[in-house]
Amino acid sequence: MICAGRRESRLKHKRTAAAAVAAAIILLSGCANASSVEELLSPPRLDGEQSEIYDALRAFTNEGITLKYPRSGQYRSAFVVQNIDDEPTDEAIVFYEMPNVTAGSSLRINFLDKQNGHWVSVYDFSAQGSEVESIMFRDLGNGKTTIFVDYLVQSSSDRYTSVMSYSGGAPKELAGIRNIYTGIFDTDGNGTDDLFAISSERTSGITSVSIYGFRDEKFTQIGAANLNSGFAEIRSVCCGMCGSSGTRAVFVDYAFSDGSFGTDAVVCGNGFFFLSPALTPEAIVRSSNSYTPYITCTDADGDGSIEIPATKPFVQYEESPRAEQLCSTDWYYLTRNGTYLQKKFGSFVGTKGDYILIFPDSWSGKITASVSIAEGIVRFNRYSAISGVTGENILTLFGAAGSNLARYEGGNYILLGTSPSTGYSYFAQLGNSDLTPTEAELEQLFRLQ
Repeated sequence: MICAGRRESRLKHKRTAAAAVAAAIILLSGCANASSVEELLSPPRLDGEQSEIYDALRAFTNEGITLKYPRSGQYRSAFVVQNIDDEPTDEAIVFYEMPNVTAGSSLRINFLDKQNGHWVSVYDFSAQGSEVESIMFRDLGNGKTTIFVDYLVQSSSDRYTSVMSYSGGAPKELAGIRNIYTGIFDTDGNGTDDLFAISSERTSGITSVSIYGFRDEKFTQIGAANLNSGFAEIRSVCCGMCGSSGTRAVFVDYAFSDGSFGTDAVVCGNGFFFLSPALTPEAIVRSSNSYTPYITCTDADGDGSIEIPATKPFVQYEESPRAEQLCSTDWYYLTRNGTYLQKKFGSFVGTKGDYILIFPDSWSGKITASVSIAEGIVRFNRYSAISGVTGENILTLFGAAGSNLARYEGGNYILLGTSPSTGYSYFAQLGNSDLTPTEAELEQLFRLQ
């Protein structure tokens, strides 16, 4: 809650010279690596507008402060300048810490506005956490800017998300949500964004989802569902279509304590949110090792819908320890309004996670693979599950970067492309088998990530 309004009181006692120096050092604590006292006592390096905002804040607080910087997100400065109301000019939001606070949080937020061409503090209050994680601004369909500030909660892995509006020189908290994750998505496909929050009850062990948005000009909860409990941490969250049905869902990838991974999907059907019954922890389980990277839900084939991965070892690796298993990845999608799981295709995901090789239907049950991580080579061969015999080479992929690229220039190597995420370039050699794809087919099957 926003628990304090315009602070009218000012400290009236005079500080000693020693206290003034101490306050200056606290103010400049971000310069801990400075090599001299002169550098420690020099003013912070701010641009012209930031200096004006900082001076206005100091005039308001009338004491030494420490600027606080968001730890993640688009805005990483202690000074966030944004137009957050109906007026044409910008406002400023500053995060800072007040020393010698005996009650409540020492972390504070100050809102400033321009009056007669000068920045002036108009509202100041105590924040709801120990650190600022991030700040975001979104229009959630009501034509106004909504402010989202994520705080870290001291002595906890939880966060506190403060959802605010701003008008008339004052912020108003619309909701305060304790959570382990928040994201902003168009969860129901109506063209406007909503707040998607995941919370975990430590005592009951229940992990739940709440969806918030504007309805009739009021910010309110518009949906809720419980997730499958028992996972150790959330790894990634994305929102998208379930196949071509028009149904949307938010896909939550998580890790179990044993090192395996799973997925839940919160589906929106006919305006109602529910947990897909198709994605039980047993249905979509995957693992990773030095051969198989952690794989998330994604639009794996570029058709505009989200696919859900599940790993399984190639046939001759089934009895190997999990750390030594070489795995393929099957991709599934939700159908029947998000209630049924359908396999779409099999694939191999590169050891760096930067490409997907989609398997042709003709490969089903007929291939195996081998990997040399040191050389960046993956070989696909025919394999007979009945006889256990490895046959002719079908396809070989090569990954290289820097000076190692030269060995693949020219000859019978086919350049497939360069990954934007890792900078590795990938090449192929076609085998001599009836299962070998043509060069044109391979270009369709190989997808960089």
